[in-house]
Amino acid sequence: MPDWTDETLRPLGELARLAFPDGGVTGETLRRRGREGKPAVYRPGKPYLASLAGVRMMIEQTRVTNFQEQLRTSAVPNSLGLTEADLSRMALDTMLDGFRQA
Repeated sequence: MPDWTDETLRPLGELARLAFPDGGVTGETLRRRGREGKPAVYRPGKPYLASLAGVRMMIEQTRVTNFQEQLRTSAVPNSLGLTEADLSRMALDTMLDGFRQA
């Protein structure tokens, strides 16, 4: 039996099953994330490989700390400090006011 550590390179499908036993993340998901450098993926032969430590680092780097706040501020404000949602709401209100006056 090999001496497995968190730094041992393993196939992405195996890592997905180890790190996410309830599912939701597959080897293909890890491969796509690997294109972004999270986790570091290696391909010394045919299979793509990564380490469990790399997957844990990816999880930590992608953690959403304040989800509700990010939802409110995810849009980049324009020069007036308004978000895309604010501008859309103003445009809709202006259009509805035009219908009400007609």
